[in-house]
Amino acid sequence: MNWNQFGYICRVKSSKTLSTEQKLQLCSESHLQIYKDNGSHSELAHNIAWQIAEDEETSQKQTACYKNIPDLINEFKFEHKGWLIYLTAVFIIYCFTSQLYQSFVVPQFVEMYSSFSPSLSATFDYYLTYWYVPIMLLTLLLIIIVMAIIKLKNASSLTTTTPFSGMYNILLPRRLRNEYDALIAIIEFPYAYKKGFKATTAETIHFEKCESLGLELNDEFTVLLKQKLMSFNAMAKSYINKLVILYGIVIVVSVYLFVKMAYQPIFMMGEVL
Repeated sequence: MNWNQFGYICRVKSSKTLSTEQKLQLCSESHLQIYKDNGSHSELAHNIAWQIAEDEETSQKQTACYKNIPDLINEFKFEHKGWLIYLTAVFIIYCFTSQLYQSFVVPQFVEMYSSFSPSLSATFDYYLTYWYVPIMLLTLLLIIIVMAIIKLKNASSLTTTTPFSGMYNILLPRRLRNEYDALIAIIEFPYAYKKGFKATTAETIHFEKCESLGLELNDEFTVLLKQKLMSFNAMAKSYINKLVILYGIVIVVSVYLFVKMAYQPIFMMGEVL
């Protein structure tokens, strides 16, 4: 089940004009299939759909909260294609340029320095021995960034309650993971509150108080879910930006070291470029 199918079910079940039998008819597989191609499968949406209460009154309250989730997910999609295209292009250009320098530029410098002093030609021994290290480091960083982007994209699409297991507990910062846990707590509240749900976040404590005083949660749920989705996406983008900056620093440092290695002997000989 995807979120668009889930949203359709919630719109039907939250209706106060349809009978129970009519709702069952409209929630049949033939009607759900219409929304099948409009989103990827979400384990979280599937699980919540099965948790919706059977009695009419409770079901209407729960689905009234959930019916706007698809629109919120679409509004706060984690845009990732620009990052992937940029990083891949930079990596290819860097590798290509590195190969050109190693094949054509470095031999010319070695030949030039050999004509002055045999010891100067050894300037590039370090580069010729370890030229692949920056490329390996960039490859590792690129893999980490791509993995983080894909995982954060899936998380922002609310595909599962626990997207950050295993190595992602190390790869992604705790603050970002906690923000996602708070987001899931908001989503789980409408169906879990009557089942012994224990409020542990500021938002769910607020929901609990509103519920106890008789306030309808529809609007508050939508507002706070939107707020939390916005916050999570901002944190996710900030984290990826930091990784991209680190990626750029590695490139700048490697270029600086090469330029320093290539031109330092010339300055030492008093040449002016």
